[in-house]
Amino acid sequence: MKRKSIFKILDVAYSALTHSSFINSEFLPKTGPLILATNHMSRLDFPLFGKKEFRDDWTALVADSYKSWPVFNKIVDDIGMIWIDRTKADFTAFKQAFSWLKEGKLLVLAPEGTRSRTAQLLKAKSGIVLLAMKSGVPVCTGSVTGTENFMNEFRHFRKPRISMRFSPPYVMPKVDPDHRDESLEAATDDLMCRIAAMLPDKYHGYYKDNPRINQLREEWQSVPDLKLPE
Repeated sequence: MKRKSIFKILDVAYSALTHSSFINSEFLPKTGPLILATNHMSRLDFPLFGKKEFRDDWTALVADSYKSWPVFNKIVDDIGMIWIDRTKADFTAFKQAFSWLKEGKLLVLAPEGTRSRTAQLLKAKSGIVLLAMKSGVPVCTGSVTGTENFMNEFRHFRKPRISMRFSPPYVMPKVDPDHRDESLEAATDDLMCRIAAMLPDKYHGYYKDNPRINQLREEWQSVPDLKLPE
């Protein structure tokens, strides 16, 4: 099946089965290389990007453990997403991701590296952040809510309310070669706090009470038309 056909099916399905929306989408660059870092609570997070309101030049990193799922495996391959072995530094996947960005396209990644079963943010892995730091391309965050309730709402014949709230783009600082681990950790925490700042407090999990979250919210209050979570 062609990539555009899959996106059309996802758009129709999301429109029919959910009340879904993108918030602050005007802050997401419409063209050019971009990394979008998101939280990850459900297998239904990534299909949200198939909606017609979103850029159609995206790909994402997907754990190769899902290769054993025949239908999902084919969808991933037909869309052109990138398989990654999360048990090691997967240089093949990183090379593919860099090539995608060099072509001026959008790469979606989940710094947590796995789904959160509690709807709370997990401690992120720095390896994925290293990809963002080395690429030098702008980074936005996408903070998704509602996908964790999908099945429960569906069983009660209710459409779940799913939203993704974007933040303004920024460029990550380069790795400090003299303090590599510390600079990676700091950049990772800052990225996750940007995701958390656009989420209601109940989702903050590992990053709960991190002062950087409120600092970002205060900074963003001065950005015209930027909608913060209530």
